[in-house]
Amino acid sequence: MNGIEIKNIFESFYPRDLAYEWDNVGLQVGTLNKDVKMILLTLDLTDGVVKEALVNSVDLIIVHHPLIFSPIKSINTDTYKGKLIETLLKNDITLYVAHTNFDISNKGMNLILANMLNLKNQKILDYTTETEGLGRIGEIDECSMKEAIKIVKETFNVKNARFIGNLNDNVKRVAISGGSGSSNIYNAKKMKADLYITGDLSYHYAHDVLGIGLNALDIGHNIEKFFVFELKNILKNAGVISNIIISKIDTDPYNFV
Repeated sequence: MNGIEIKNIFESFYPRDLAYEWDNVGLQVGTLNKDVKMILLTLDLTDGVVKEALVNSVDLIIVHHPLIFSPIKSINTDTYKGKLIETLLKNDITLYVAHTNFDISNKGMNLILANMLNLKNQKILDYTTETEGLGRIGEIDECSMKEAIKIVKETFNVKNARFIGNLNDNVKRVAISGGSGSSNIYNAKKMKADLYITGDLSYHYAHDVLGIGLNALDIGHNIEKFFVFELKNILKNAGVISNIIISKIDTDPYNFV
């Protein structure tokens, strides 16, 4: 199947113009105008993922986090990033990025994460178009905060999380924003979330969470990795006939010690 056909199917769900202006999405390395027999889905592009792609004769990698984010002035193959780009080009592996357009789409990241939590009566936290936006808020069966945290950790296979707020509260309305969702704490509070789930809540934003009386659970950026399973189903159901594999490489850079 030609890579341009795959791109057109992909962008019918996740148009590039949904992405923020500061973002860098779409084709980043290589060409899409070629036969694509094997696609690899991953959250991040690392040396381990590239080696995995080579072993599996991958033609196209679809990644969530951009390899090239800010403009680069040179490709120095003695650097880590430069070496990755060199390996991709030498082995005719195309790199395609879907970042904030995937986050914002109604078939993208935040819907997938909210559905994993079985949130009912879902609404968007922050509209960026008339019908789409970042984050989701919905309802669960009311439970204690500790029970809600246990459910979240089990759902996303998280061993450790950072909590901000009151552990004695009950939880009915739950909001979630994949990745770094600091900007949505005020929307979560405005929409009366009992618990807001996201990743990468900085120290200063954590104080803001306390200041506005919101409960928040930082479960890390890496939980976005679960998107690959649903994306594979979406692409297959939409007519992508190329083989699609999911990366087995753990790209989480953190270890708890």
